Amino acid sequence: MAETLQLRVHSSELTYEVALSPYFTAVIDVPGKVAGALASEFNVSLVDIDVDDGRLEDRGLTCELDKASASVVLRADRFEVHFAAVDEGWDGPVAQSVWQVLNACAPLVGAKSHSLLFEMNCELPAGTYGASLQQFCIAPTSLPKGTETAVVYYLPPDSSRALLDSNIVLNRSAEVEGGILLAATIVFDGDSVSRDDVFSVGRDRFGELLKSLNITLQDR
Repeated sequence: MAETLQLRVHSSELTYEVALSPYFTAVIDVPGKVAGALASEFNVSLVDIDVDDGRLEDRGLTCELDKASASVVLRADRFEVHFAAVDEGWDGPVAQSVWQVLNACAPLVGAKSHSLLFEMNCELPAGTYGASLQQFCIAPTSLPKGTETAVVYYLPPDSSRALLDSNIVLNRSAEVEGGILLAATIVFDGDSVSRDDVFSVGRDRFGELLKSLNITLQDR
């Protein structure tokens, strides 16, 4: 059995992204209406909401929610909620509020897919980056001495669990010297997983992936 890789979480971020179906055309045609609804829902001023112009796929709204340590980006084909820390997003009230705004402005809009991106910059309590990742991937001896690896696992869809193509990455951290960036993107079919359940099933799936790789996380 592979040795347990212990990681101490230095910082983390969570992004919830939804591919919308059908497109949310109201964000292009009447941004004033949507901006007003966002401001009312989150109790912010209209000056806190930026209207993004440009090409069709770039148009939309961006809203910073300082009190929730989150930001919302809304486009015609998708929306995302970015949380400054993984723990900030687990109960999902910000995401549910965005859904309320969308459905108030366009009742037929739903989710084609739900995606959760976990990003954790981690310290290594023991060992080095190179040695820690050797159990996952060893660099060929024909490469220069000192060559290190990163690991990407591409996970296939699993219709029995409503999972679409997902992935998990172990790479050098740009934030923690000698540390590891642990990133996992978990994607669910929007027709099979409800927006009320996506955070809980995503958390469970993330835990399963860590267990399967024999990785344990510690608080800093």
